[in-house]
Amino acid sequence: MCFPSLPALMSRQNLTRELAELRHLLLSMADIVKEQFGDAVHALLTDDLELAEAVVERDNEVDRLELEIDQQCERILALYQPVAVDLRFLIVVVKINTDLERMGDHCRNLARNVEHVRSAPSVIEHTKLKELAEACSNILAEAQRSFLERDETLAQEVPTFDERVNALHRENFNQLVQFCKSHPEHAEPAAHLITASKAIERIGDHAKSIAKSVVFLIEGEDLRHASVQAQDASSESGS
Repeated sequence: MCFPSLPALMSRQNLTRELAELRHLLLSMADIVKEQFGDAVHALLTDDLELAEAVVERDNEVDRLELEIDQQCERILALYQPVAVDLRFLIVVVKINTDLERMGDHCRNLARNVEHVRSAPSVIEHTKLKELAEACSNILAEAQRSFLERDETLAQEVPTFDERVNALHRENFNQLVQFCKSHPEHAEPAAHLITASKAIERIGDHAKSIAKSVVFLIEGEDLRHASVQAQDASSESGS
Protein backbone atom coordinates (compact mmCIF):
# COMPACT_ATOMS: atom_id res chain seq x y z
CA MET A 1 0.00 0.00 0.00
CA CYS A 2 1.33 3.41 -1.02
CA PHE A 3 0.85 6.25 1.46
CA PRO A 4 1.07 9.94 0.53
CA SER A 5 4.26 11.69 1.58
CA LEU A 6 4.29 14.12 4.49
CA PRO A 7 4.76 17.16 2.18
CA ALA A 8 1.76 16.00 0.13
CA LEU A 9 -0.36 15.67 3.28
CA MET A 10 0.71 19.13 4.47
CA SER A 11 -0.11 20.59 1.06
CA ARG A 12 -3.55 18.98 1.14
CA GLN A 13 -4.24 20.33 4.62
CA ASN A 14 -3.11 23.82 3.63
CA LEU A 15 -5.27 23.76 0.50
CA THR A 16 -8.32 22.64 2.50
CA ARG A 17 -7.75 25.42 5.02
CA GLU A 18 -7.32 28.10 2.36
CA LEU A 19 -10.41 26.98 0.45
CA ALA A 20 -12.40 27.20 3.68
CA GLU A 21 -11.09 30.72 4.27
CA LEU A 22 -11.99 31.65 0.70
CA ARG A 23 -15.52 30.33 1.19
CA HIS A 24 -15.87 32.38 4.38
CA LEU A 25 -14.66 35.50 2.57
CA LEU A 26 -17.16 34.98 -0.25
CA LEU A 27 -20.05 34.51 2.20
CA SER A 28 -19.01 37.69 4.01
CA MET A 29 -19.15 39.54 0.70
CA ALA A 30 -22.61 38.07 0.04
CA ASP A 31 -23.80 39.31 3.44
CA ILE A 32 -22.58 42.82 2.67
CA VAL A 33 -24.30 42.87 -0.73
CA LYS A 34 -27.54 41.63 0.84
CA GLU A 35 -27.34 44.44 3.42
CA GLN A 36 -26.57 46.93 0.65
CA PHE A 37 -29.64 45.84 -1.24
CA GLY A 38 -31.89 46.13 1.81
CA ASP A 39 -30.52 49.58 2.64
CA ALA A 40 -30.82 50.83 -0.95
CA VAL A 41 -34.45 49.71 -1.19
CA HIS A 42 -35.28 51.20 2.23
CA ALA A 43 -33.65 54.49 1.23
CA LEU A 44 -35.68 54.61 -1.96
CA LEU A 45 -39.01 53.77 -0.33
CA THR A 46 -38.52 56.13 2.65
CA ASP A 47 -36.73 59.00 0.88
CA ASP A 48 -33.64 58.55 3.10
CA LEU A 49 -30.87 60.37 1.25
CA GLU A 50 -28.32 59.86 4.04
CA LEU A 51 -28.77 56.09 3.92
CA ALA A 52 -28.57 56.17 0.12
CA GLU A 53 -25.24 57.97 0.30
CA ALA A 54 -23.96 55.37 2.77
CA VAL A 55 -24.86 52.61 0.30
CA VAL A 56 -22.91 54.37 -2.45
CA GLU A 57 -19.89 54.76 -0.18
CA ARG A 58 -19.96 51.14 0.98
CA ASP A 59 -19.68 49.88 -2.59
CA ASN A 60 -15.94 50.49 -2.21
CA GLU A 61 -15.90 47.71 0.40
CA VAL A 62 -17.53 45.31 -2.07
CA ASP A 63 -14.98 46.24 -4.74
CA ARG A 64 -12.13 45.69 -2.28
CA LEU A 65 -13.43 42.23 -1.41
CA GLU A 66 -13.79 41.34 -5.07
CA LEU A 67 -10.11 42.11 -5.65
CA GLU A 68 -9.06 40.24 -2.51
CA ILE A 69 -11.02 37.13 -3.52
CA ASP A 70 -9.65 37.24 -7.07
CA GLN A 71 -6.10 37.50 -5.75
CA GLN A 72 -6.67 34.60 -3.34
CA CYS A 73 -7.98 32.44 -6.19
CA GLU A 74 -4.97 33.26 -8.37
CA ARG A 75 -2.57 32.48 -5.53
CA ILE A 76 -4.24 29.13 -4.74
CA LEU A 77 -4.19 28.15 -8.42
CA ALA A 78 -0.50 28.99 -8.73
CA LEU A 79 0.57 27.44 -5.43
CA TYR A 80 -1.46 24.22 -5.31
CA GLN A 81 -2.57 23.60 -8.91
CA PRO A 82 -5.88 22.11 -7.69
CA VAL A 83 -7.82 19.59 -9.77
CA ALA A 84 -11.27 17.97 -9.86
CA VAL A 85 -13.64 19.19 -7.12
CA ASP A 86 -11.18 21.76 -5.75
CA LEU A 87 -10.68 23.32 -9.17
CA ARG A 88 -14.43 23.39 -9.76
CA PHE A 89 -14.88 25.16 -6.43
CA LEU A 90 -12.39 27.84 -7.44
CA ILE A 91 -14.13 28.33 -10.78
CA VAL A 92 -17.45 28.78 -8.97
CA VAL A 93 -15.93 31.24 -6.50
CA VAL A 94 -14.66 33.37 -9.39
CA LYS A 95 -18.10 33.32 -11.02
CA ILE A 96 -19.99 34.15 -7.83
CA ASN A 97 -17.45 36.83 -6.93
CA THR A 98 -18.17 38.56 -10.24
CA ASP A 99 -21.93 38.28 -9.74
CA LEU A 100 -21.70 39.75 -6.24
CA GLU A 101 -19.57 42.67 -7.41
CA ARG A 102 -22.06 43.49 -10.15
CA MET A 103 -24.92 43.21 -7.68
CA GLY A 104 -23.07 45.72 -5.51
CA ASP A 105 -22.86 48.06 -8.49
CA HIS A 106 -26.60 47.76 -9.06
CA CYS A 107 -27.23 48.48 -5.35
CA ARG A 108 -25.12 51.61 -5.70
CA ASN A 109 -27.02 52.66 -8.83
CA LEU A 110 -30.32 51.96 -7.07
CA ALA A 111 -29.29 54.22 -4.19
CA ARG A 112 -28.25 56.99 -6.57
CA ASN A 113 -31.83 57.25 -7.81
CA VAL A 114 -33.09 58.36 -4.39
CA GLU A 115 -32.17 62.02 -4.81
CA HIS A 116 -33.93 62.15 -8.19
CA VAL A 117 -37.33 60.97 -6.93
CA ARG A 118 -37.50 63.25 -3.88
CA SER A 119 -39.35 65.93 -5.84
CA ALA A 120 -42.31 63.60 -6.36
CA PRO A 121 -42.24 60.74 -3.82
CA SER A 122 -45.91 59.96 -4.52
CA VAL A 123 -44.87 58.52 -7.90
CA ILE A 124 -43.69 55.37 -6.08
CA GLU A 125 -47.29 54.71 -5.07
CA HIS A 126 -48.03 53.99 -8.74
CA THR A 127 -45.53 51.12 -8.81
CA LYS A 128 -44.95 47.72 -7.28
CA LEU A 129 -41.37 48.48 -6.31
CA LYS A 130 -41.91 47.21 -2.77
CA GLU A 131 -43.26 43.88 -4.02
CA LEU A 132 -40.43 43.66 -6.55
CA ALA A 133 -37.82 44.32 -3.87
CA GLU A 134 -39.34 41.67 -1.59
CA ALA A 135 -39.31 39.08 -4.39
CA CYS A 136 -35.70 39.92 -5.24
CA SER A 137 -34.67 39.80 -1.58
CA ASN A 138 -36.11 36.30 -1.38
CA ILE A 139 -34.06 35.18 -4.39
CA LEU A 140 -30.91 36.66 -2.86
CA ALA A 141 -31.45 34.80 0.39
CA GLU A 142 -32.24 31.49 -1.32
CA ALA A 143 -29.27 31.71 -3.69
CA GLN A 144 -26.93 32.39 -0.78
CA ARG A 145 -28.46 29.56 1.26
CA SER A 146 -28.11 27.11 -1.64
CA PHE A 147 -24.37 27.86 -1.71
CA LEU A 148 -23.99 27.77 2.06
CA GLU A 149 -25.75 24.41 2.37
CA ARG A 150 -24.77 23.05 -1.06
CA ASP A 151 -28.47 22.47 -1.67
CA GLU A 152 -28.87 21.51 -5.31
CA THR A 153 -32.67 21.26 -5.12
CA LEU A 154 -32.96 24.80 -3.78
CA ALA A 155 -30.45 26.10 -6.33
CA GLN A 156 -32.52 24.64 -9.16
CA GLU A 157 -35.67 26.32 -7.81
CA VAL A 158 -34.17 29.82 -7.72
CA PRO A 159 -34.55 30.51 -11.48
CA THR A 160 -38.30 29.90 -11.17
CA PHE A 161 -38.47 32.54 -8.41
CA ASP A 162 -36.83 34.99 -10.82
CA GLU A 163 -39.84 34.77 -13.13
CA ARG A 164 -41.89 36.77 -10.61
CA VAL A 165 -39.16 39.40 -10.40
CA ASN A 166 -39.17 39.78 -14.18
CA ALA A 167 -42.97 40.00 -14.28
CA LEU A 168 -43.07 42.69 -11.58
CA HIS A 169 -40.39 44.72 -13.36
CA ARG A 170 -42.38 44.61 -16.61
CA GLU A 171 -45.46 45.72 -14.70
CA ASN A 172 -43.53 48.60 -13.13
CA PHE A 173 -42.19 49.65 -16.50
CA ASN A 174 -45.64 49.69 -18.11
CA GLN A 175 -47.23 51.52 -15.18
CA LEU A 176 -44.53 54.18 -15.11
CA VAL A 177 -44.65 54.75 -18.87
CA GLN A 178 -48.41 55.30 -18.62
CA PHE A 179 -47.86 57.57 -15.61
CA CYS A 180 -45.39 59.69 -17.62
CA LYS A 181 -47.97 60.14 -20.36
CA SER A 182 -50.68 61.30 -17.98
CA HIS A 183 -48.36 63.27 -15.65
CA PRO A 184 -45.56 64.70 -17.84
CA GLU A 185 -44.58 67.10 -15.05
CA HIS A 186 -43.31 64.06 -13.11
CA ALA A 187 -41.57 62.39 -16.05
CA GLU A 188 -38.07 62.74 -14.56
CA PRO A 189 -38.70 60.97 -11.22
CA ALA A 190 -40.76 58.35 -13.05
CA ALA A 191 -37.86 57.70 -15.42
CA HIS A 192 -35.52 57.25 -12.47
CA LEU A 193 -37.93 54.77 -10.92
CA ILE A 194 -37.83 52.77 -14.15
CA THR A 195 -34.04 52.73 -13.78
CA ALA A 196 -34.40 51.64 -10.14
CA SER A 197 -36.80 48.85 -11.08
CA LYS A 198 -34.37 47.65 -13.74
CA ALA A 199 -31.52 47.64 -11.21
CA ILE A 200 -33.55 45.40 -8.90
CA GLU A 201 -34.42 43.10 -11.80
CA ARG A 202 -30.73 42.81 -12.73
CA ILE A 203 -29.84 41.94 -9.12
CA GLY A 204 -32.34 39.10 -9.39
CA ASP A 205 -30.64 37.93 -12.58
CA HIS A 206 -27.28 37.77 -10.82
CA ALA A 207 -28.82 35.85 -7.91
CA LYS A 208 -30.15 33.36 -10.46
CA SER A 209 -26.66 33.12 -11.95
CA ILE A 210 -25.25 32.33 -8.49
CA ALA A 211 -27.77 29.52 -8.07
CA LYS A 212 -26.76 28.05 -11.43
CA SER A 213 -23.12 28.18 -10.32
CA VAL A 214 -24.10 26.17 -7.23
CA VAL A 215 -25.58 23.48 -9.48
CA PHE A 216 -22.31 23.47 -11.44
CA LEU A 217 -20.38 23.12 -8.18
CA ILE A 218 -22.39 20.08 -7.15
CA GLU A 219 -23.09 18.38 -10.46
CA GLY A 220 -20.41 19.74 -12.76
CA GLU A 221 -23.16 20.83 -15.16
CA ASP A 222 -23.13 24.43 -16.42
CA LEU A 223 -26.74 25.67 -16.54
CA ARG A 224 -26.03 29.29 -17.44
CA HIS A 225 -27.07 28.76 -21.07
CA ALA A 226 -29.20 25.67 -20.62
CA SER A 227 -32.10 27.09 -22.65
CA VAL A 228 -29.81 27.83 -25.59
CA GLN A 229 -28.29 24.35 -25.42
CA ALA A 230 -31.77 22.82 -25.33
CA GLN A 231 -32.77 24.78 -28.41
CA ASP A 232 -29.62 23.68 -30.24
CA ALA A 233 -30.27 20.04 -29.34
CA SER A 234 -33.86 20.34 -30.53
CA SER A 235 -32.73 21.86 -33.82
CA GLU A 236 -30.20 19.10 -34.38
CA SER A 237 -32.74 16.35 -33.65
CA GLY A 238 -35.21 17.91 -36.04
CA SER A 239 -32.74 18.24 -38.90
